[in-house]
Amino acid sequence: MARILLVDDERDLLMIYTKLLMMEGHDVVDSASNGKEAIKKFSDLPIKPDIIIMDYRMPVLDGLVAMKEILKMTPDAKVLFVSAEKRVEKEALENGAIGFFTKPTSIRTLLSEIDRIQQLQTETLKIKSR
Repeated sequence: MARILLVDDERDLLMIYTKLLMMEGHDVVDSASNGKEAIKKFSDLPIKPDIIIMDYRMPVLDGLVAMKEILKMTPDAKVLFVSAEKRVEKEALENGAIGFFTKPTSIRTLLSEIDRIQQLQTETLKIKSR
């Protein structure tokens, strides 16, 4: 089970992702509809999410700027981009995103990526504890 922060300006998509992720046993700890709100909510969470699922194109502040600010606060935060803006994939990955998927993407693909990220986190913790 992953603790997830969802960031997307499409309310319907947030609702769908929340329901499907929770049905699969994940905990959607909060959601935000723009980058500025995402930074604030991330900052305010006492227990940080395992994964942030982030859109790029949003009002107020885009996903790349939000990700950079979040990574300044918590360098090991895991940001997974799911965006229709394929052109920002390289920049997102070079600036710290752990993955990038182009919308639309299937929920199965998203769940598989969440599992992969959790596996990486587990392996990292095992190495650190040695």
